[in-house]
Amino acid sequence: LAQVTLRLTCQKTLSDIEFPYYHTFSMFVRLEIATVLLWVVSVSAVALLQRHLEIETPLMRRLKASPMFWLHIPKCGTSFANTVMHMPNMCPGLGENLSIDDEQFGKCFERTLQKNCLQWCDQSLIHCNWPIQSHQFLSDEKYEEYKGKFVALLRQPEQRLLSAYTDDGDLFRAEPYIGICAENRTPERILSLDEFKSKWAHWATGQIVGHLPATLADVPVALQRLREGFAFVGLQEEWDLSVCLFHTKFGGPCRNLEFLDTRPSDRATGNTSEYDTSILDGWVDEIDGPVYTEAQRLFYDDLKRYGVSHETCQACYQEANVA
Repeated sequence: LAQVTLRLTCQKTLSDIEFPYYHTFSMFVRLEIATVLLWVVSVSAVALLQRHLEIETPLMRRLKASPMFWLHIPKCGTSFANTVMHMPNMCPGLGENLSIDDEQFGKCFERTLQKNCLQWCDQSLIHCNWPIQSHQFLSDEKYEEYKGKFVALLRQPEQRLLSAYTDDGDLFRAEPYIGICAENRTPERILSLDEFKSKWAHWATGQIVGHLPATLADVPVALQRLREGFAFVGLQEEWDLSVCLFHTKFGGPCRNLEFLDTRPSDRATGNTSEYDTSILDGWVDEIDGPVYTEAQRLFYDDLKRYGVSHETCQACYQEANVA
């Protein structure tokens, strides 16, 4: 329209004054305007393409985070294995609705996973090279190799510590430590609470930075790794939302078995509850504390970014039959 309007205006004005180069000038104007219009269209197309490329689908995010590396921190949700390993095509050798728990695989099911992961699972989608207890430490080399592919749940530090202290399956309070699979369950001695704090505090930071004991100097490294190296950070205290957020980000159906607590704190009742932290006499984990705070920020920012709430997760809960 702009081209036609300008052309007519030029024709009338120039013909009135009998400009001798009218035809040449008119053609020049048409070419210049056509070039401008073509440039505008091209810029718009490029901007549209850029916006399209910025829109990630759950599948794109999942492939970007593959092979997915689950960093399992003690007392932060062994049950999350059911969410990670039951993603579509992740572990074809694992039954579609087979819960990874004591009932199906015995009390040593983590060893069973470690032993069979290479056989059951697609190595292009999930990292399977776990140590026996699956609680890995991210050395600098391992972090760089899998940067951007880590997923983890974190837990309020004092609650995590007391959960470990009172655990009757894995005897963290025994010295030396007695795992749930140990044949000899008689401890040589039991750690005092102060001794226990010295040994088992700061564990989340230690795993993230790759060594123990962790110190305050390790906190900035742990924070940076959480921000830059983790494709997903969930919270043990926000289990249902964490599962829903995981599926919102990476796709896949919500399954009932993902909402089961396969390692409850109270094995008699099957419940996991909060602990009375007053027995710590005001002690707080000054190293894991800031790391957990950052995990909270990342988690709640993701809830907003992806529009995840208990209300929007109703479809997920209904699909899993937990609504």
